[in-house]
Amino acid sequence: MIRMMENLLVAIHNVTGIQKIKEYTQVLLGFRIKTIIISKAVGSAAMSGVPQAQKIIFKKGGNLLYVEDIPDIIELLNPDIIYVVAPQPYAKHKFEPGMIIQELKAKKKILLIFGGSDPGLSKRELEFGIDIYLEVPADIGTIGTAAIILYQIWKLL
Repeated sequence: MIRMMENLLVAIHNVTGIQKIKEYTQVLLGFRIKTIIISKAVGSAAMSGVPQAQKIIFKKGGNLLYVEDIPDIIELLNPDIIYVVAPQPYAKHKFEPGMIIQELKAKKKILLIFGGSDPGLSKRELEFGIDIYLEVPADIGTIGTAAIILYQIWKLL
């Protein structure tokens, strides 16, 4: 199970708050995500949040990849499949954990990208992968969405 989770890459893109980076880091480390990716952090998130996250991640034996934009993630990590997570109506495809499990079992490298600030990811950013949404009554934000998606994947592994 842990081996398969190593092929699951998770990124937060366009984040502005220190607290959001810290919470995101805590959730991902809780699910044993080995490489945590932060893309396009701005303001206090870039100046203080990323260094704080790096310290937490390093203490837990993980890796932090901090890049300027989504194309940098793709270039450096070369994922087989990219899912871009957004709320409805921006994303058109319902999140199906079984599909990701099958891809991980087939040893595919999967990248999940979450938007770090409201309103989330732009139309251009959604086009980097397969746009997916988590079926919930209303938008629960990036951290809640990431936690539920990772839990559903972890539960099936």
